[in-house]
Amino acid sequence: MKYGFFIVVTILVSTLVSNLLLKDSGYIAIYFQNYIIEMSLLIFLLVCFLLIIIFLFIKKIFGTPILIYKKTNLYKKRNASALLEKSYLMLAQGNYKKAEKYAKNSLQYSDTPLIAYLQGAIAADKQNLHKKRDEWVKDAFKYSTKGNEAILLLQAKFQISDQKLEAAVTTLNKITEKNKSSIEAQHLLKDLYIELKDWQKILDILPALKKLDRSSMTSFEELESIAHIHIMNSINDTKKLNEIWNKAPKNIKNNSEFTKAYCQSLIKDNQEYLASKIITSFLSKSYDYTLVVIYSQMNVDNSEISQKNITRWIKTHGKRDELLIAAATVCNKEKLWGQASRYLEESISISPSSEALFKLGEVLSHLGKIEAGNSAFERALKIQSNLDVNNKI
Repeated sequence: MKYGFFIVVTILVSTLVSNLLLKDSGYIAIYFQNYIIEMSLLIFLLVCFLLIIIFLFIKKIFGTPILIYKKTNLYKKRNASALLEKSYLMLAQGNYKKAEKYAKNSLQYSDTPLIAYLQGAIAADKQNLHKKRDEWVKDAFKYSTKGNEAILLLQAKFQISDQKLEAAVTTLNKITEKNKSSIEAQHLLKDLYIELKDWQKILDILPALKKLDRSSMTSFEELESIAHIHIMNSINDTKKLNEIWNKAPKNIKNNSEFTKAYCQSLIKDNQEYLASKIITSFLSKSYDYTLVVIYSQMNVDNSEISQKNITRWIKTHGKRDELLIAAATVCNKEKLWGQASRYLEESISISPSSEALFKLGEVLSHLGKIEAGNSAFERALKIQSNLDVNNKI
């Protein structure tokens, strides 16, 4: 279309010029040393036109090898892209041998050699050719001028699959040192630290993960609680325990398991008074039966204070059978058998448990009500035997 337009325009212009020159053909004289070249203007224009045509023709002849080279190179690049696509398809279909072969064949002329190296490495890994896989990765580092992060990520995944966890940590740290916003690297590090049970490292990387991946905030908070609990359980030094507790965020302190771990560590370190304060503070806002049991077994507060605390918790959290058992346990320590029996009977009326009935049998025995006590023991044994049968089933 374009060339046709130029041909038509050329014919029209030539016709116009010819008509003008036929009326007055003009005269051209070229002087060169002792020579004179004379011709009409029309002949001069035709000679110039012929010279231009000859020049273009010569240029075309000399440009042909370059054109052939460009066309050949373009064909090879297109073929390399097709081979790389085949490699990907073979990889997706599980034909790893062909996937590696196509990736290798595409390398020389591929515009995206990094993809070819990575696909070759994955294909070799799937065939359990680890030495060959590592050569692919090594070549990727050598020949690829960009994409080091992607290569390092793949290398770390290979190291994890080979159970070279420490090496994988080192590889991933190389990524995060240069790019702290790499979500994939941070997630892999988190999983590795869980595997290695390096709880402090988990706490170190969680702030960055929370910023990068807000959609997983709930799981991060759960992991943060678990890490704090493990660290708390592994320390016997009171000063360090208190440091961890004081530095812990509010949401962690509201976690019953973390609070329980801290209080149990305090009790082991003969700091029942501080543990008592922590438990009473926690139970004033939230409920946890284990903490109630721990509190009822301590000998810090006297019976009156302990009963007041438990009564307050009953008002806050409702009449729970286990809270009433805890109140009875406190009364038993002070030999307040009458109050203990009332708490236990109320607990049994809510939910008859073997624990409450055993305790009631003991209390009634102390009150001299042997027959009633034996009856409570029988009921407790019956409930316990039914539970044992159900557990076996």
